[in-house]
Parts: sequence; C-alpha cells; structure tokens
Amino acid sequence: MRHGRGCLPRRLRSVMATITAMVAAACWAGPSAADPGRSVLQKLAAAKRITIGYRAGYPPYSDAPDGKPVGYVIDLCRQVVDGLRHTLGVDRLEIDFVPIPMAARFVMMREGHMDMECAATTITPERQRQVGFSTPIFFATTRFVALRRNGYKTFADLAGRTVASLAGTTETVKLNAANRQRNLHIAILLCREDVEAFAAVRTERAAAYVMDDVLLAGVMAGWGRSDDLVMSEDTLGATEAYGIMLPLGDEAFLQAVNAALQASAASGRWKQIYDAWFLTPDPSTGRSPNLPLSPGLKAILARQGG
Repeated sequence: MRHGRGCLPRRLRSVMATITAMVAAACWAGPSAADPGRSVLQKLAAAKRITIGYRAGYPPYSDAPDGKPVGYVIDLCRQVVDGLRHTLGVDRLEIDFVPIPMAARFVMMREGHMDMECAATTITPERQRQVGFSTPIFFATTRFVALRRNGYKTFADLAGRTVASLAGTTETVKLNAANRQRNLHIAILLCREDVEAFAAVRTERAAAYVMDDVLLAGVMAGWGRSDDLVMSEDTLGATEAYGIMLPLGDEAFLQAVNAALQASAASGRWKQIYDAWFLTPDPSTGRSPNLPLSPGLKAILARQGG
C-alpha cells in the first residue's frame, strides 16, 4: 500500500485541500466547461472515447494497486460504457481513466474534465446542486474501526479523543454535527487515504478511523493483520446512497447511464460484479468483506429486473 504525506489536523487539512483543488483545476489541460447545449452523448459518439475519473486507495470501490483501475464501481462503469456503446451504435468506445483528487472532483466535473466519476461519492442534496448522479449503486453506513484491545464500541466512547477520517467526505460532516449535538468534543485528524488513517489508528495517533462501513470492511479484508482491529456496531447518522457522478443537467446522458445500469441488473451481471467484490475472498489474504446485498441495493436490483 502507498504511503502519503500523512494526516493533518482538520483546520490545516481544509486549507491544504482548498489549495490542492485550485492548483489541480488550474493545471488540467483538458477542455474547459462543457457546452451546456450539447449532451455528453454527442461528444462520445464523435470521439468514440469517454473520460472516467477514479480514485485509488478506496477498495473495494476503486483502487489501482498496479496502476490499473480496479474495483466494484470500476467494473460497473465498464458495464455502463458497454451499454453506452450500444446506445450510440458505435463500434467502439475507448475509456481514458484519469485519477482525480478527492478535493477537486466536483470542480473537475463542473469544468468538463471527465464524463463520469467512478469511485465512492455520496449522493447528497447539496452535491446534487453541483453535479448529477446515476441511480444509487451502493448504500453504506458510517462506523469506525479501532484497536480491539482499547474496547471502543460506541461513538460516545470516543468523546474527547482524536479520530481519523478522510478529507472531503460526508463522515467529517457527520462528526462535526455529532460534536455540536452531543458535545462529544472529538478532534478530527484528516487524511488523504485510508492507509494513512489505518496507520494513525495502529500507532494510536488516533483512537479510531471513522468512515463508511464498506470501505472499512474492504480495507480490513485486504490488510494482512486485521485481527487486532474491530469495527463498531454503533453507527453515525443515516444510511447513505452512492452513485456514479455525472455532469449536472444532462438528462439524455443520465437516462442513457441509468438504462445501461438497468440492463446490467436485468442480465444478472451487476449482481455478479457485486458478489465478486464483496463476497469473494481476496486471493492474497484469503479474506472477504463478507457484505451481503443491503436491503436498499437489493430493492434497486429487483426494480431494475435483476
């Protein structure tokens, strides 16, 4: 696993994230803001290429251990691209995968530097005012991972302590809300990647790593020494839906993406992809996230015909 520059206290990390987003947006050589009168579908048909943003270090959603994007959302997006190719009636639709910094993902989408983002982005009302989203492709709940020997079981047990989380995620929003509403006085150590957050827990720089339970389970499954870690049964906030991020207001593209997802569900391929990433042991560790379909995703697959 890759090691970054380490986690930073919340205030300093927010400043650095803002600078990163500004620099990334300024340095990109791709096109500027998309033509509001032109659907992405028209561009894809002409170029026979699609640009997909992804983030490494978010297994089982998206990762790039050998420089090649892999993961549940990556495989699902490949299915979507195949569906788009059939919709457009073109002989090929090549994929350009582009790594996207988390802090810059919404800016990059608004500026037209990617056609879809295939990672782990939560659908929220605030975000839906900036970008579009496909039908939900996953549901997750916020929990934490801590050292088993410390006996932390609930978020109340973390009161007055420092916890790690990833910068730019809804988990930090939930933690701040819990601090205000429940007077927990939890300090937040913001990290760029889960490997940094797990390292903070192992070295006891942080009492716990707060993130969505699927990401936590996925990383624990791929971590060779996870027996000394435990995931909380206690949850924070409501269950969240994740979607494929798309340009705002492009209804034709949105409908085509959702139609491709529906076809993948109806064929059974979506469920096969899910099982491969969430129920099948990792060959290198023999571990699996062991996460059966959630009620929310099961209902969506049933509605889609899967």
